[in-house]
Amino acid sequence: MTVGELVYKQAVEQGYNPNLAKGLISPLNNAMESYSKLSETLHEPMKRAAEVAYSMAETLRPQMEAMNRLSKISFPEMPTLPAIPSHFYDEENELVLPVLTRPVQDVRIVNAEDLVAAPTEQQVQVVTASYILPKNATWESLLIKFLDGHVVKVSYPGMETKKFDFKDMGFLNGKTMRPDMKWALLYAIADNDGSLTNKKYNPKLGRNVKYELNKKLMSFFGMDNPPIPHYTKKRGYEVKFIIKSDR
Repeated sequence: MTVGELVYKQAVEQGYNPNLAKGLISPLNNAMESYSKLSETLHEPMKRAAEVAYSMAETLRPQMEAMNRLSKISFPEMPTLPAIPSHFYDEENELVLPVLTRPVQDVRIVNAEDLVAAPTEQQVQVVTASYILPKNATWESLLIKFLDGHVVKVSYPGMETKKFDFKDMGFLNGKTMRPDMKWALLYAIADNDGSLTNKKYNPKLGRNVKYELNKKLMSFFGMDNPPIPHYTKKRGYEVKFIIKSDR
């Protein structure tokens, strides 16, 4: 008996089953053969996919290099804009930018309650109302009587008495569609018997408002001298014409 046969005999005696080993090896061989066939089948498609991916990477390479160079560029800081000049603010301290397309005109809104957006050209009309006093007229003979907070009655000897609202006289705040600060100053003077002293003075009604009110009244009545003289300690802002409140 050879050495190999002796070892095989001893293995059998110790429980070795040659048929069991054959049963395990055969399925493993079959699996390896299937894997080998699958690998051969997928070889070409995977090779083509790799070639396509490489081609796309080469196509995108210039763009990626350009983006990389752009990311390394340092851009200069934007300059700080100057503060908005004070003359762009109205008397209520709200920013109002000028219209540069045509000269600024006083406007009167028609059917303002029906407006949803800014008024169109068909919804506005230029204010033409005025009450031009005769040549050599004096402020002292003019009477302005408030009928309510928005309407006044104006009369002068020898002229027809007429009614005007704040829009007719050019005292419309275009943003709020309400009377502006010049009209508020005129109403405050009327409410204080024609003169506005320090005790009743509102700080918002400054010298600039009084200056603009003078200009509006001079234009509306066709006069060349201001109806409200300089402020005095005794009488404050006192108008030359007769003015009465609605109260």
